Amino acid sequence: MSSSKVLEDLSRVVRETASDCEIYKKQCVNIEYDFDATVKEPALGEIPYVPWSFFKQSNNLFKNLIRGDSFEKLSFWMESSSTCGDPSIVGRLDSDIEVLKENYNTVFNSFSKKDDVNNLILFAPGMAIINKIRHNFHGKDAYLLYKSIVDIWDGKNVNFLLQFFLAKTIRKMITTRKARAVIGINGKLLKSELNRIERKGIPTIMANSPLWMHKVLNDYYQKENRTFDLSEHFYIITGGGGWDGTKGRVKLGYNVNKEEFIEQMCDMFHITTDKFCDNFAATESPLACGGHWSKRYNDFVLHVNHEKGRIVIRDVESLEPIKATGEPGILELITPYGVDSYAGVAVLLDDIVQVENWEQCPECGRVGAIFRVIGRLTPSIGKGCSSLFSLDSHKL
Repeated sequence: MSSSKVLEDLSRVVRETASDCEIYKKQCVNIEYDFDATVKEPALGEIPYVPWSFFKQSNNLFKNLIRGDSFEKLSFWMESSSTCGDPSIVGRLDSDIEVLKENYNTVFNSFSKKDDVNNLILFAPGMAIINKIRHNFHGKDAYLLYKSIVDIWDGKNVNFLLQFFLAKTIRKMITTRKARAVIGINGKLLKSELNRIERKGIPTIMANSPLWMHKVLNDYYQKENRTFDLSEHFYIITGGGGWDGTKGRVKLGYNVNKEEFIEQMCDMFHITTDKFCDNFAATESPLACGGHWSKRYNDFVLHVNHEKGRIVIRDVESLEPIKATGEPGILELITPYGVDSYAGVAVLLDDIVQVENWEQCPECGRVGAIFRVIGRLTPSIGKGCSSLFSLDSHKL
């Protein structure tokens, strides 16, 4: 797919979204957007966006972000994991979910050995647990986004480490007199699987949140001083956040230092930094950005696939687009694909990132913008943030 085709599709989808979604139409009217103007690279920042706050459960606007008559066709809502108890809620049609899965597949195949490796260790729950973790909004169930993409691993031998512990749940209920399930990492299964793949030389991918990996493997490494010789056939995929020490209801109380994490995993499994892949995505957008470890920046460098979409970086104070490299700003994801059911063509997130090159990665040669995640936006950062946290500024 050519770069110009993506821009043409963007122009079309912006018009269509404004015609069948009242909230997005108001966003366009507020900035007097010219629908007849040709979308060009230098003017991507002029495309009307939806702030991430519009998707939040507490704002109760997420149903209004559904396009046309898509609500009746939705199988379920997608819900983000949320530490603060205020998740993002997104409605997607089956066709949009297929685009979402394709984007994840593209990342994992471009930056890791997904299709070539048939054994997985996932710091994640199986579908039996995922199907029970649900809420209900406007008469439709809401599930974690993970439910929609887990079948990309179909046909492989998958070890789901996040499990339900019946005995511990019973003891917890007796001691606290509260009906709360105990869910955690199955350490015995992890140790058994690591020993098996070392002994038999089985190519394996270990994936999911770096917070879980750090929390469990750091304890194992420190207490038992156990290492594994997996140098030729072990790959690690991180994603889903957690570097800031929080993921869902799991809180470490400190950041997971990326450089220390990489060094620890390399020492523990005798692997090199080229065995790592990182994935950046957000519940509010179907785009997924893959990346590799960079010795130049001592950080993961994430790549934007120009066949899938674009990014815009906005100044924290003014929200004006930042064209220079090396300056931190708020990340906006733009794509015309996978947004047939909701106003997700341009979404401003709460992630602070820094673009290092707009054209090409100097280390791997891939074409397209590369960026690093610097942090998260909070209400205390800058006056400009009030436009993200207050709905009044958007005149809804």
